[in-house]
Amino acid sequence: MKNNKHITWLLGIMVIFTLMRWPGLLPWNFSPVYAICFCAGAYFKGVRSWLVPIALMFVSDVAMNYFHWSSQGFSIFNGYMLVNYVLYLGLVALGWMVTSKRSSTVLITGGTLGACGFFFASNIVAWMGNPVYAKTWAGLVQSFTLGQPGFPPPIVFLKNTVLSGALFTAIIVQAVCCARSSDKSEGEFQLKA
Repeated sequence: MKNNKHITWLLGIMVIFTLMRWPGLLPWNFSPVYAICFCAGAYFKGVRSWLVPIALMFVSDVAMNYFHWSSQGFSIFNGYMLVNYVLYLGLVALGWMVTSKRSSTVLITGGTLGACGFFFASNIVAWMGNPVYAKTWAGLVQSFTLGQPGFPPPIVFLKNTVLSGALFTAIIVQAVCCARSSDKSEGEFQLKA
């Protein structure tokens, strides 16, 4: 029987990383979400690759919105959640296209580029939906450079997005590599015994 301990490790890391999304634990946009979605696409098979990250994000979003953000006047469910889930599925699809058969370097690069793509797509959505930004070329440029008054400039968000995409993807990729090598060595031990 094939040992799939790496799947258990992968799911455990994803749950821990999901808990790290709680507001205030990490800097703005320094998020494990990009790696969770990308790696789910790369490592899980079938419907699990789509269902696991979306379920983790949905449960954590509802918990954060209910226990943290609702006290500040935000609703538990909002339209941006749906947009984020579409973008999360894009990250899963990217991971699915890259596949886990690639080298660690390719996987980490894919997770990093996926995080960048998420940043740019979500920034365009923010420009389209946020009344602070003029719906002109200048408004789009503002959404990527100066940002919204009262918030850090988007360049800070981009830096944190890139760094977290690379870091969390690297952690997941290396953990899965270690678990897979452990699976192989246990299998070799059982064959020799």
